[in-house]
Amino acid sequence: MAPTNIIPQNDACHIDGPFTDRLQVDTFRSVAADAVKKANPGQLREPLGCAPLANALWGRIMKFAPKKHWMNRDRFVLTVEHASALQHSLLQLIGCSSGECDGISIEEMSFMKEAGQGELLPASCGVEVTKGPLGQTFANAVGMAIAEAHMAARFNKEGYKVFDYNVYCLCGDGCMMEGVASEAASLAGHLKLHKLIVFYDDNKITIDGTTDLAFSEDVGARFAAYGWNVLRIENGDVTSSKVFEQAVAEAKSQTEKPTLIVMKTTIGNGAGPGVEGTSKAHGGKFSNLEAIRNKWFNPTNLRKDGDAIDQQVADVVQEELDLISEKEVLPKFHVPSKVLDKFREIGAQGDRMADKWEEMLQQYYRTFRASDPDLVDDLEQRMSGKFLTDKWEAKVSEYLNKELKAINSNIKTLWNNIEAPNDDDSDSTQDLKRRKITPEQKPKYKAGRVYVAEVLKNIVALNPSVMGGSADVASSCGGHWPDIQGHFLPPSFGEKLAGANYAGRYIHFGVREHASLAILNGICASTPLIPYCTLFTVFYQYALPAIRMASISKFPILYIGTHDSIDVGEDGPTHQPVEVLPQLRAMPNLLVIRPANVEECVGAFQVFATQYTEKQNVSSYNDPKRLVRRPVFVMTSRGELGLPYKGNTSIKGQDGLWKGAYVLHDCADEITSPGKGNRTGTSHLVLPDIVLIGSGQDVALVMKAKEILLKWSQTFNERLKDGFSGFPHVNTPVPALLKVRIVSMPCWELFDEQDQEYQDTVLCSNYRQVLRIYVEKAATKNTGHDKYAHMSVLMPSYGLSGKAADVEKKLEFTPEYIAAKVWASWMDRGRILPMAGDTADIGFSTWVSHLGRRAGAH
Repeated sequence: MAPTNIIPQNDACHIDGPFTDRLQVDTFRSVAADAVKKANPGQLREPLGCAPLANALWGRIMKFAPKKHWMNRDRFVLTVEHASALQHSLLQLIGCSSGECDGISIEEMSFMKEAGQGELLPASCGVEVTKGPLGQTFANAVGMAIAEAHMAARFNKEGYKVFDYNVYCLCGDGCMMEGVASEAASLAGHLKLHKLIVFYDDNKITIDGTTDLAFSEDVGARFAAYGWNVLRIENGDVTSSKVFEQAVAEAKSQTEKPTLIVMKTTIGNGAGPGVEGTSKAHGGKFSNLEAIRNKWFNPTNLRKDGDAIDQQVADVVQEELDLISEKEVLPKFHVPSKVLDKFREIGAQGDRMADKWEEMLQQYYRTFRASDPDLVDDLEQRMSGKFLTDKWEAKVSEYLNKELKAINSNIKTLWNNIEAPNDDDSDSTQDLKRRKITPEQKPKYKAGRVYVAEVLKNIVALNPSVMGGSADVASSCGGHWPDIQGHFLPPSFGEKLAGANYAGRYIHFGVREHASLAILNGICASTPLIPYCTLFTVFYQYALPAIRMASISKFPILYIGTHDSIDVGEDGPTHQPVEVLPQLRAMPNLLVIRPANVEECVGAFQVFATQYTEKQNVSSYNDPKRLVRRPVFVMTSRGELGLPYKGNTSIKGQDGLWKGAYVLHDCADEITSPGKGNRTGTSHLVLPDIVLIGSGQDVALVMKAKEILLKWSQTFNERLKDGFSGFPHVNTPVPALLKVRIVSMPCWELFDEQDQEYQDTVLCSNYRQVLRIYVEKAATKNTGHDKYAHMSVLMPSYGLSGKAADVEKKLEFTPEYIAAKVWASWMDRGRILPMAGDTADIGFSTWVSHLGRRAGAH
């Protein structure tokens, strides 16, 4: 096969002679080694072993623009462990550092504090994604290839290849052992993502020894079975870039399969005998770096063996030594001017290509604006940073109003005062009696998963930027509307399935939960698309590493988890995710929202969408300031989602959700009466005795429990009053009814971001005598509820198999059980709270004061 010049713009910078490849490769190795040694953390096995590939990719193959935001650049994804020192060194060489400079200094490299592990960099040019646990970024690369195929299918026109780039990925033995990479590779082969080219660093070494201790399969054969084009480079240690150029040219010669290029390399190549090619090269720094430097950058040593290429390298090194007035060896972090000039020019040429692409993009707008205005407007808006249209909010509001109209026609009022009001503004006694709702009068609620799916459908229909999928459970969780989205599948699939092509916006992930979410990270990182996924909540446990990486990387991805609690019922404890909600809440920079009704469902989507409708500064923040870009997890129910009674405050559910928690039903009826009370949503005049807190379906549960508590309170007070009937000369106090506030807390993270005054206003946490109780059947004990409540009613362990109602009764999550636990806690609390007269029990009046306290009087 003849050598192919993959990227013509790099030809002018190609210095004649193979010695230049040798000089460049050794320079990359040296600079990376110096950075790792100075930073202390980091490892050198891939920076040394894969330097020849890096030289070919950045010097001859890839197209990139160091100082431009070029959407059509090639993507390079590092998934192999501990190679970021090599990538950062190359980024410095091509001019990605801030400002112009004539050389590479220690100061320029000092930002590599985590040089070996792939740290998060703020929008760093050339770093597409943060490398997490092995295999994650392999799946990210698949997501980038999916994004390229979709964007090209939607926007490219004859003569205008707006999106036409390749995704290059470097992975190693560990990546190939990880299940997430296997899942992603299987899907990539099925989808025929031919723009994806993966280099496999097959060095046969892991931390514990050679790979054959645990890994002996033929990786190439496995990938061929996945539907990949498999190529092999038998000597990946060769410094000549032509070998890698030829392999890439062959990969690009076909358009049906992704390509795996298996490179046999020597781990730690160049580190010397006893280290390179062994597990010793796998970790840490090398103690012989000075000896290596003398071998690579000392003209005398280079000339010892008489090798012709080394002789030429020695001449260049001597010229550099003369230039910088050094005698024997090039100093640390020094890059020969010939190497630096070449790569800076490559970077400059890439910037010029980006400018040409921008000119083509503007011409595209002008050419097709009249004939295809919607398409042009879509692309223009997205390229300017606006991913959502202006129509979706009105559509979602229309949907909400329709749902509320159906609900509010039957929903009744829960009065705090058992007796009927007798003022002119109140409901009539006859209306009050109708609190006894007959079954046919009950408000008709849909399942939480249905509400969420219907809101998502409205957004998907009006926003072509929204793209997502499900791991084979869309029929249960929602999330796919073929008439709106089509199917993201190879065009050849169109013969058997209408709407199947790369322009489709629904990805059939198959049963590959982990890969699906890691793929979404790649989509989110690389193109103007809004990714989402729908799954059973419990199945997200398969993919927690991918959610974690999205949270670290501040990727605004939408996760929808249905079947959120023991309400799942017959599927049993294996499918009842009692511990998933606390796991997600423990993850920094992830908004976890568990809505209680359709209003809060709409609010959850509004919170998510704001990240795409408001321009945000995503690169500069300091903890604990509010993070402005983050994934959002909406967790909802399999069964009905709604409230048994109207709220009696002025706060709407979608507005209250923005605060994370709000008072839904307060302890004073006058708030709902026209012209009376405080209109801010809470009563500052009446302090509750008890604050009941819940999320999701549990808000309805605590509201029903409140009704029971009010009845019990009235009965208790009547009996207490009768108990004093034998003391005619005693002025017996009349205890008040128990005062109970209901707080809906759909999102801990948003509530924690509110100021202390608001938090105290909602929870009354600044009043010691107010008892706060959290009820949540979707969470287990000892998972953080104590920061909001004195006690919690939570799942003690895993759930049970059976009908949802039977399971809830067995596990004591019914209104009667909750009311009993709250009542008992309130009575116990009355015994321990300090009271006037506690210092001296002087008779009847003290005893009465205690009874009054337990009954609800202040």
